Amino acid sequence: MTSSRNTLVMLPGTLCDRRIFDRQKRSLRSCHDVRLLDYRALHALRTQQARSRWVQRLLADLPERFSLAGFSLGGLWALEILRQAPERVERLAMIASNAQGASPKGHRNSRIQRRLWRQAGAGPLAVLARGLPHYFHHAAARRRHQDLLRDMALGTGRRSALAQFAWAGSRPEGLPTLAAFTGPVLIVSGAKDRLCPPRWQQAMQQAKPAANWLELDRVGHFVPLEAPSALTEALHQWLQTPCPAAPRNLSVSGVEPC
Repeated sequence: MTSSRNTLVMLPGTLCDRRIFDRQKRSLRSCHDVRLLDYRALHALRTQQARSRWVQRLLADLPERFSLAGFSLGGLWALEILRQAPERVERLAMIASNAQGASPKGHRNSRIQRRLWRQAGAGPLAVLARGLPHYFHHAAARRRHQDLLRDMALGTGRRSALAQFAWAGSRPEGLPTLAAFTGPVLIVSGAKDRLCPPRWQQAMQQAKPAANWLELDRVGHFVPLEAPSALTEALHQWLQTPCPAAPRNLSVSGVEPC
């Protein structure tokens, strides 16, 4: 029996795990099949061939059609999944993310993160300490969530972390992939995000003028934690947006609003 519920696949950010989407899952799971991915199986992916194999393993465990929502680094992976299997993706949500290709600054940042991680005894916390001041707009939100971020960072395996840094510093240009996508696109960002600033969100909307861009006032980078209710409501509305018909070579049941 096939399900009429949307399948929503959510990808976390750098050094995050599925707990970053706890609030969204609790609210959406009654209406949608919510699947939270993580990067535990992500190892050294220095070549496009290796990245393709990892994505293909993910795809093998997913339904024929699904919607993708990626936070930060997860948005970059969502674009890579879309690049490799566009016929399987119904909708795309980019949360505090971007579609920019790798840059010299990104390469430098990746090298710094790898060097900090390799520091004996302090790797995860050194990387977190470097990024934490830029994660939230409000200091109170930073204090409220820093224990979770610390726990997620400490729970990230070394090989997975290094692969995440390498991917962020070497990813291909994503704007053409976004522009070619025919399904509903949602962009959610914080107006005070210093890691993925508004100009990067504007670039995505220019590439995809039909995209719905929700910019949240007085919110920084960690949108799932700093504005959980607004993000959840935006995702729920996006999941009700009709999608183009599935390609004829796929047998997929219709999706009904819940």
